[in-house]
Amino acid sequence: MSGRLILALDNSLDFLNLALAEEGRLIEERHARHDRHPSEVLPVTVRELLADHGCVAKDLSLLFVTLGPGSFTGIRVGLAFCKGLAEGLHIPLVGVPTPDALAAPFAFLEGLYLCPLIDAKKGEVFFGLYRVSEGAVIRIGDFQSCKPEDVASRMAAPCLCFGTGAKLCRHELAAVEGLRVVEDGFQRSPEKPCLSAVSP
Repeated sequence: MSGRLILALDNSLDFLNLALAEEGRLIEERHARHDRHPSEVLPVTVRELLADHGCVAKDLSLLFVTLGPGSFTGIRVGLAFCKGLAEGLHIPLVGVPTPDALAAPFAFLEGLYLCPLIDAKKGEVFFGLYRVSEGAVIRIGDFQSCKPEDVASRMAAPCLCFGTGAKLCRHELAAVEGLRVVEDGFQRSPEKPCLSAVSP
């Protein structure tokens, strides 16, 4: 590898999401469902991802991990794993809120609002509201949680709504002019957006 090797990890949603990158270049994204306890799946999946590209943990120079909101167990396991790895390797660890990671790939949707919705598993959703301006995704306000029927009143239009909580809010959001709900896809982080799914 010619540049710093970077590992990004999200374990806050329904998938374990990994991204391996060299500075300035994505090497691979890998997504795995939790068919066992996250503490069992995580070390094996990371080791396999690195090995498939001729690397080992000591080759890593920087770690990113999502901080939630999302699955409490998944977040706790992901943070513990990354903290242990960072301390053992003496490398930096950067925490990123999960909604920030979900919204970031949509920086090409100039002028739109973005609302990643995360299923809170208690009949509620977590969400953040963002605005795309000059190629930057800017968060507006703090993260919130509420009942699906209350989400629409907190939106701004035109807005793209997506994520694991989108299906819970689809009826309420579909009735609001200027809100576009994407129920399938965009439920993992990191994620590459499908242009055809979000084009006006």
